[in-house]
Amino acid sequence: MPEYLDFNSDSDKFNQNKRFRLRLYIAFLFTLILFAILIARMTQLQWLEHERYKGLAEGNRISIETLPPTRGKIFDRNHILLADNQPVYALKLIREKMENIDSANLAIQVILNNVEPKRVHDFFEKFKKRNRSKSYTLPFTLSEEQAAQFSVISHKHPGVTLSARLKRTYPYGATAVHALGYVGRINQKELKNLDPKEYRGTDIIGKSGIEKYYESTLHGLPGIQQIETNVRGRVLRKLETLPATPGEDIHLTLDIKLQQFAESLMGEMRGSIIAINPQNGEVLAFVSTPVFDPNLFVDGIDHKSYNALLNDPNRPFINRAINGRYPPGSTTKPFMALGAIENNFISPNKKIYDPGFLVYKDHRYRDWKRRGHGLVDMNKAIVESCDTYFYELSLDMGIDNIHAALSPFGFGEYTGIDIHGESKGILPSQKWKKEVKGKSWFRGETIISSIGQGYNLTTPLQLARATAILANRGKIIRPHLVRSHKTETLDQIEIKKISNWEKVITSMENVMHSKKGTARKHAMHLPFKMAGKTGTAQVFSLNAGDYDAETLDKKLHDHSLFIGFAPVNNPKIAISVIAENSGSGSKTAAPIGVKVIEQFLKIYYSDTYYPEQDSVNQREN
Repeated sequence: MPEYLDFNSDSDKFNQNKRFRLRLYIAFLFTLILFAILIARMTQLQWLEHERYKGLAEGNRISIETLPPTRGKIFDRNHILLADNQPVYALKLIREKMENIDSANLAIQVILNNVEPKRVHDFFEKFKKRNRSKSYTLPFTLSEEQAAQFSVISHKHPGVTLSARLKRTYPYGATAVHALGYVGRINQKELKNLDPKEYRGTDIIGKSGIEKYYESTLHGLPGIQQIETNVRGRVLRKLETLPATPGEDIHLTLDIKLQQFAESLMGEMRGSIIAINPQNGEVLAFVSTPVFDPNLFVDGIDHKSYNALLNDPNRPFINRAINGRYPPGSTTKPFMALGAIENNFISPNKKIYDPGFLVYKDHRYRDWKRRGHGLVDMNKAIVESCDTYFYELSLDMGIDNIHAALSPFGFGEYTGIDIHGESKGILPSQKWKKEVKGKSWFRGETIISSIGQGYNLTTPLQLARATAILANRGKIIRPHLVRSHKTETLDQIEIKKISNWEKVITSMENVMHSKKGTARKHAMHLPFKMAGKTGTAQVFSLNAGDYDAETLDKKLHDHSLFIGFAPVNNPKIAISVIAENSGSGSKTAAPIGVKVIEQFLKIYYSDTYYPEQDSVNQREN
């Protein structure tokens, strides 16, 4: 055979083997790369992301759900419910299981037609940035009708489930809001200071009043529930439960009926009424007006309503009972008189002549009565509220002795009440002015301080506490709003001569029952004896001019004040009333104070002071 017909030459065999080996290497390399990718992916799934995918797989079947605790209820002293928990419907959302967040957003906006669409939209915008696998509760409750509407379309929105929860409610609305306080959504600042273990599943917290002060008592501890769900997040069955620990109920010292009565007397006025049991410091009524409805804040208040309250010129958010600082005016006169006679600065029987003014260093300090009171002793000075008597007395005592006389009654100090944010007030002295103002004290300022003006500022609660201490003859009490079974050890103001205390108290009794008493007309009908003192505090300096209420803006009118207690010999209630910009104390604050005291004694001591009424009530029952 010719050589050119030989196809199996060594050269051809070599080339064929070379091509074969190349293909084999390529196939092997390709296979190796595939195996490497497979191994890498398996390593990622089985090792690096094992926990994540295990959790997701279990999440299709088993979920851990936090059980929020039931918040403790709040009752008044007679077990009337003031803060309750009402069952409502809510929506729970898990972003990981939701197919279309925007669609759910629009559907829920349509259902929640009583909520601003922007508020729902804002929630979903924040929700998109949150943990994908964690459940969140929409912060708006649903009515039964709205819950039924969602149930119809729930199959279109996996990851959104309807659930029941408890919502804080206040059956008496705005009544006693500044004492009770309210709850609201936990904000970022509060979140940083909370124990996350104690607040799992909880989105509300006490914001003010009793709700805030006793938050740890009312809140309780969360529980855990293991549930089986389907892929759409629907609950199939409950597997295991560690129940939540409910918060403790709280009983207040308040009488809600007396509270309502007192608030009704204030009407549209700005001010405060504080009624205290002088024997133990229990607060019977805690009024600050105007008020607002705490129910607005539970689910989060809308911007329009919040701004309306915030911009209200009457400032309803201010708790005037503990934050309102007012010149105490003539209500300090009994305390100053007691300090003067206890420390021998003057005899209670000594008389001075009042022409209607006191001249000191070419400045005329006027008495409220232009013609003057004539000859005045301590009793007449308190009964008729003679300013000139106290002007002269103050020059003998000096500001530091006045400070020492009033300080034991709690003026210028915190009362220690169980509510956050109490103001301290001001009881001036030479030291105080030097430290705060950086200036020396002038004797002319002492004269003004003697009638509760000048730098003097007090809260309604401080004034009520001071009155209670005077009523129980020097036993120092701490005002409190929550009833306690503990017996508190109380201090006693040093009494040098008990007859001095009785003389001052008798003078206050004469304010209410003697012919020239400044509040006589309001107490004439009472079947018991009460002690009291009216007061008027200037809002601005008259600069020796005349006070004409007709030509002054309402906000520049004098404040009206009243303090009192009853019955005189065995006090059951002590009170302070401050009515802003309402003029003379004998026209406004005094009748309010008398009516509150009378109402309290009718409720609790009608058999003693109103036996006829009590017998009528028994016949009706």
